[in-house]
Amino acid sequence: MTPAANKSPRTDKCEIVFLLHKQICSDTVQKDLLLYRLWCSCVHLICCGYVTRRLFRMVSYQGKAKSLQNILPELRMRPSYPPTHNVTRGTWSRSQRQMFWSLFASILFLASPCKGFFPNFWSKVLTLSWDSYTHQYITEQAICNVTLEVLRDTTKQDGVQGDKEICHGLGFWRAVRDVVNSNTKMDFQSSTKHDPVYHFDSEQVDSSIVMLRQIWTQIVLSIRAKEYESARNSLGQLFHSLQDFYSHSNWVEMGQRSVYLHLLQPEEPAVPVAKEDTPTCKDCITATCRHNILLTQTNSQNTPSLLTTGYTSSSPYKPKDKCSHGGLLDNSQHLSAKGGINKDSTSPIFSPHHYLHKEAADLAAKATLMALREVKDTVGPKAFLKLFSVRQAPALVFVIDTTGSMFEEITAARLRAHSIIQRRANSAEQPGTFILVPFHDPEFGPVYEADDPNQFMQHLESLVALGGGDEPEMCLSAVQLALTHSPPLSEIFVFTDASPKDAYLFDAVKALALEKRSKITFLLTKDQTQRSWRRKRSSKKPLSPNRFSLYSSLSVLSGGMAVFTTNSDIHKVSSIVEDNTSVDKVTLFHVKSDPELMSAHSFRVDSSVKNVILHITGTMTECILTSPSDQSQSILRERGHLAELQQFQGLYRVKLLPPVQA
Repeated sequence: MTPAANKSPRTDKCEIVFLLHKQICSDTVQKDLLLYRLWCSCVHLICCGYVTRRLFRMVSYQGKAKSLQNILPELRMRPSYPPTHNVTRGTWSRSQRQMFWSLFASILFLASPCKGFFPNFWSKVLTLSWDSYTHQYITEQAICNVTLEVLRDTTKQDGVQGDKEICHGLGFWRAVRDVVNSNTKMDFQSSTKHDPVYHFDSEQVDSSIVMLRQIWTQIVLSIRAKEYESARNSLGQLFHSLQDFYSHSNWVEMGQRSVYLHLLQPEEPAVPVAKEDTPTCKDCITATCRHNILLTQTNSQNTPSLLTTGYTSSSPYKPKDKCSHGGLLDNSQHLSAKGGINKDSTSPIFSPHHYLHKEAADLAAKATLMALREVKDTVGPKAFLKLFSVRQAPALVFVIDTTGSMFEEITAARLRAHSIIQRRANSAEQPGTFILVPFHDPEFGPVYEADDPNQFMQHLESLVALGGGDEPEMCLSAVQLALTHSPPLSEIFVFTDASPKDAYLFDAVKALALEKRSKITFLLTKDQTQRSWRRKRSSKKPLSPNRFSLYSSLSVLSGGMAVFTTNSDIHKVSSIVEDNTSVDKVTLFHVKSDPELMSAHSFRVDSSVKNVILHITGTMTECILTSPSDQSQSILRERGHLAELQQFQGLYRVKLLPPVQA
C-alpha cells in the first residue's frame, strides 16, 4: 500500500548547497568536498586505524610514542633479541617487527604504481607528502569550478540572480566519483600502470598525444549518444594522462608557464621530441636533482628546443644518457644518466624534481580546466550538466515487452504517455526526459531517449508487438539498461506478461535501483498461477507459480509496486503511471502486508499535503479507513465522505476526499 500526495513546493531541499564564485569553489563546496573524500576513504580509515594504533603502541619508549621518522634509526641501533613473550619496554618483539615491516611494505605498495601525481588523498598521507597535489584533488577542483561556471551562465540566461544558491544533489558527487576513480585506476590497473603511453613516460610523447585525441573523440561521441557513464570513464583517463604530462616531462624545466595546447589541438604548434640517440640528462647522485636536464636551452627564436620525458624500470629499456622517472621505487634511476626528473610530489624520496611540484600541478590544473571547458563548448552546457547529473529532472521510463501477446499493454503505455505529455504541456512544469527500452527474447534495447515529448510519442507509436509466443524474456536486462541511462529518482514502469530469463541479474539491478533511488513498478497482465493460451501453448515445461517473485521483490525494495491485472483492465490500471508522475508528488507511506493476516497501518499528513491517493495491490476482503477524528468508512462496502474507490483487477485506487484532515 502506497499513499501518494501532492505537496506544496519548498525551497529548502538542497542536499548540498553551493554559492557561485568566479574561479574557486566556495567554502561550502570545500567542506562538502572534504566530507566526500572522507566518505570515499572510510575503508582505508578502518584498515589503517588499527595498524597505526598498534604501531605507536609498540614503538613507545619511556612512556612516549616515537614518530615514524625515528623508527628506522632505532631499528639500526638496537641489537636483535631472541623471541620471547615478555618484552621489556623499548624492546621490539619479533611479531612487532613483522608488523612494522608489513606496514612499511604496505606504504611502498600503495605508492609503487604511482607514475604521476599521487592518485588520491591517502597516497600523500601514507608517504608523508602532506602538501602534494594529487590526481584526485586536481580533478575534483576542475569539475567543481567548471560546473559552477556553467550554472552561473545558465542562471543568468534564465533571469535568475547571479548570487542565487544552487543545489547539487548526490548524483553530482556520484558523477565526480566516477571520473576520479577512472583517473586513479590508471595507476593501478595492470593494463595501464606499466604502459608508458598512458603516462607520457619513456619519450612516448607522440603516441601519448594520439591516444589523448582518441579518448577526446570518444568522450564527445559518448556524450552525444547520452552514454554518460562511458563518457565519465573516458574523461578520467584523459585527465590522468593530461596531468601526467606536466609531471613527467621537462615542460616546466623549459621555463613554460602556460599549457601545451598541441596536446589536444592539432592546429597549435608542436615542440619536437628528443630522438633516441640524443642525450637528455646528466648524472645526479643526490635525492634532489637540480640542473640535470640538458635540453633546457632555447634557440635564437627564444623557443623551446626539445621535449623529453623520464624512463621507468618497465619497458622500453632506458638508453644511455636518458632521463629517468626517478624516485625510490624506480630502478632505472641507477642507470646512466642517474637520478630522475619527475615532479609527482613534494617528497625528494619519490620525486627528484620535487621543488617544481607546485608549478607542474598548477599547469596540470589549468590544462584540466581548459579541457573541461572545451568539452562544455563542444557538447553544449545542457549536455555538460547532464554529464555530471546536475539539474537532471527525473525521467519517465517505459520498459516494454514487445512480443506478440503485448498489444494491449503497448496501447496502454501509449495512452498514459500521451496523457502525461498533454498534462505537462498545459502546466508550468518543464518536462523531463522520456526513455523507452523495448525487450523480448533474446534481445533487449536499444535505448531511445528524447527531451522532446512529441518525438517520443512518434517513436512510441512506431512500437509494434511481433514474434515471441514463449516464456521467459530478457526483462531484468532491459530494466538494468533503463536504470543505467536514467537520472536518479526516475519512475520506471515495466509492462510485461513474462517471467525473467535473466534472474541472475537481480542483485545487480537491485543495487543500481537503490543507488539511483529510482522506483520500479511492474504492470503484469497475468495472474501468478495461469498464463494466456498464446504462451502456455508453446511452453516446453510447466511454469512455476512463483516465477514473478523477483518482480515483486524488486518493486518493494525500490519503493514501487507489482500490479497483477488482465488485458481488459490494463488501460485503467495504467492510471497509476499518471499518479506516480504528478507534479510535487511525494510518498508518505509504503508497506508490504502479510497476505494471511489482518493488518492496520497509519500515515500522517499536515496542512501542506493535499490530493492524497492510496494504491493497494492484490485482493482485499475488507478495508476500513479511519480519520483523525475517529470517523470511519468501509471502503469496499459503502460510499462515504472520507474517500472514493476505483477497483480494477489487481489494483485498488483510493482517493481521499477534501478536506483532508491533518
